[in-house]
Amino acid sequence: MGNLLILSDSDIHNILINLSKSEIHTFGDVLSRCLIDYSVGGERKYQPLPGVINRPEGQKCLFRPFTSPDGIGSKIIVQPAPTSKAAGALRGMIAVCDADGLPSGILNAEEVTGYRTALIALIPYLWRRHTEKIVVFGAGKQALWHLRLALALRGEEIKSIVLINRTASRAEALLAQLRGENESRWKSAAIMQHTDLSHPNFQRCLKDHLSTADAIFCTTGATEPLFPAHYIIAEGKERHPYISAVGSWQPDMIELDPELLRQAVKEIPPGSKAGSLLVDDREGVLHHSGEVPRSNMRAEHLVEIGEIESLPQTERDREPLQYWIRDGLLVYKSVGVGLTDLAASTTLLAIARERGLGTTISQF
Repeated sequence: MGNLLILSDSDIHNILINLSKSEIHTFGDVLSRCLIDYSVGGERKYQPLPGVINRPEGQKCLFRPFTSPDGIGSKIIVQPAPTSKAAGALRGMIAVCDADGLPSGILNAEEVTGYRTALIALIPYLWRRHTEKIVVFGAGKQALWHLRLALALRGEEIKSIVLINRTASRAEALLAQLRGENESRWKSAAIMQHTDLSHPNFQRCLKDHLSTADAIFCTTGATEPLFPAHYIIAEGKERHPYISAVGSWQPDMIELDPELLRQAVKEIPPGSKAGSLLVDDREGVLHHSGEVPRSNMRAEHLVEIGEIESLPQTERDREPLQYWIRDGLLVYKSVGVGLTDLAASTTLLAIARERGLGTTISQF
C-alpha cells in the first residue's frame, strides 16, 4: 500500500499563487511537453474519450480519464445548475494513481483546472511580440488566472486591462482582488478597469477596446458570440490580436463569432501551418465546441499547440509562420486535454510533498 496525498483547494491555491516567474515557466514547460506528447508523440491513442452528462436539473457533468507511462487517473467536473447558488462555477476532483495502480493523490479540481487551462492559453500568448492592451471576458476563476499569469510573466509590458462581464459587482470584485495581488506581487503599472454592459454606449466602447487590443481572453460559458467579427478584422491592419477562447466546452456554447474563425483561416498558405485555427485537441474541438462546427471548419483548418511547440526554432523563425505566431491574427480554441490534468496534478503533488503540504493518509 502507498501513501495518499490529499490537496485541498486552499493547499493548491497557496502553491500556485506563490510560484515565482521561473517556476511558472517550468510548470508551463511541463504542460508544453505534455501537449507535444499528445500531438506528435503517440500518447493520443492511449487517452480514453471523456464523457459528458447533462442532467435534467441543469448540471453539466464532465468525466475525463487519462493515462501515461507514469500515472493513471480521472477528473470529475460539475457545472452546477442555473438555480444553484454555485451557478457558473466549475467544481470537482482529480484522482491519481501511480503506474502500478496505487492511489497517490486526490486534488480539488477547481484551482487545477483554472490554472492549467490559463497557463496553456498563455503558451501562445508568450509567442507574441506585443501585449500592451488586454481585454478579458468573464469574471470567474479562468479570467482571474489568465490575468494573474499575464501579470506574473509580462506585467512590465502591460499598460491596460479591460474586464467585460455582465455582472458589474463580480467584475469590480475581481479587479479589486487583482489590484491587491498585483501591488504585493507583480507590481505592474497596468491600468485596470471594468466596462459596464449597461452603459448606453457599451457597443462603441467595446469595439474601441477590441480594435486596439493585443490580447483578448474569452473565459465564459456563453451561448452567443461575445462580439462580432468586424470589431476585430479591418483592412490594412498591421497589428493583430491574440484571441483565446477557453470558456465554451459543449456544442451549445459559443464565445467567438463563426465569421471571425472563417476570416482567420481563409488564407492558409499552401504547405504551411500559418493562419490555421490553433487548438489543443483537433478532434475534441471539431466535435465538442460550438464555434468550429458552426464555422464549417474541417480538420485541415486546425493545428494543435503541441504540433507548433514540437517544431525546431529554425522552422518557427521562417515566414510566414513567424509573422503569424508573433504578429498575425492568432485564434486559439480549447476544450481541454485530459493528459494535461494528469501532468498538472503530478507536478502539484510533487511540489506539495517537497514542501510538506496537504494531508497524507498512510498505507491507503
